[in-house]
This record gives sequence, C-alpha cells and structure tokens, in this order.
Amino acid sequence: MTSVSPQRFLSSFAFVLAVIAAADAQQRDPRQYQQTLENPERVAALQVERVIGVLGITEGMRVADLGAGTGIFTLPLAEAVGPGGKVYAVDVDAGLLGIVSKKARAAGGRTIETIVAGDTDPKLPEPVDLIFICDTMHHLPNQAEYLKQFAKLLRPGGRVVVIDFKEGHWPDGHQSFAITPAQVDAWMEAAGFTRSAAHTFLPTNFFHVYRLNAA
Repeated sequence: MTSVSPQRFLSSFAFVLAVIAAADAQQRDPRQYQQTLENPERVAALQVERVIGVLGITEGMRVADLGAGTGIFTLPLAEAVGPGGKVYAVDVDAGLLGIVSKKARAAGGRTIETIVAGDTDPKLPEPVDLIFICDTMHHLPNQAEYLKQFAKLLRPGGRVVVIDFKEGHWPDGHQSFAITPAQVDAWMEAAGFTRSAAHTFLPTNFFHVYRLNAA
C-alpha cells in the first residue's frame, strides 16, 4: 500500500475544495447572491456616501472597484468622478457584473466599464487614481503576491483603499477567510505602500488607505 504524506494530502484536499468553490460560484444564481450583497443592514453599515466623501474623489478620476459585486460602490463612485472620469467594475463573477451593467444603463451612466478579472490579474486597461477594495481582500488568492502588481496599476499619487471585516464581525461561513488589519498592512508594505489613513467610523469594517512609497 502506497503511503501519502500529510503535507501532500492537505495540498490535494485544498485543491479539491478550491475546485468545489469554483463550481459553486459558477452555479450560483447572481440574483440570489445580490440579495445577500445588497442586504439593507449590510449596505447601511458600509455607509457608502460617507466613505466616498472622505476619500475626496474629484471629477475626471479613474477608479477601479476591485471586487465590485453588484455595484454598491460602483455607481456612487461613477457619480463622484463625473462624465469625464471612469470607473472600472472588476470582478471574477460575470453574472454579478451583468447586474452592474444593467444598473449603469438604467442610470444612464457611460463612465462604468465592467471587467471580468482573472484569478490573479484584475486586467485593468490603464493605470488608475484609486484601487478600491471592499469586502474582497480576504478572497484574493495569495494576497502578498497579488498586491505587488498594484504599484504599476496606479497613476502618480494614486491610492489603494481596503475595507474589510473587523474581528468579531465575520459573516457565517467566512471565518476561514479571516484576515486582520495588521496582515493587510504587512502585505501592502511588502508591495511598497504605506498606510496613510485609518478611518474608524464603520461599525463592522476597518477602512485603510495606502499610498505608494516614494522611489
């Protein structure tokens, strides 16, 4: 009988779980998931307008909403950048991006472009002024490596915003994805960024802003 090392078994088991998760994502009804993402309590806790307000977004900016979901932040960001700006709604789930596109058409907005991202590449067509990541950092594969590409995806003076769950506020089923603000700081520092602000007004989420270190 051939023996299998514990490390190899765990690696194989993790691979199987990843395949199952990918299959579940493909089978998931975007409209059902929309109800979760747009739960009124979740939306209220995220304080969308206040978040965008403190970021000081101005007309003409380019913004990437990484992990856009159904566009909770995408459409307000598009309003903030105005007709001369651009918001890229980036997600690995094409079904959710279809909902974003439908909302954008209904709102008459032409500044939103949806992008189906790769597993390790957001596929942005140009550098942006702001990479906005809400409740998504914990889903990114190998965050430390993923974030290293951000420096080339930002315009001079650009920022990265990370909003994610505080300890004790992780939704059911997400505990295995849990990350800490300290981990995010470390990943961003390794990618060449420094935290420039930490806003504390969100009840369930931490809210950090990062800038690229000077060359």
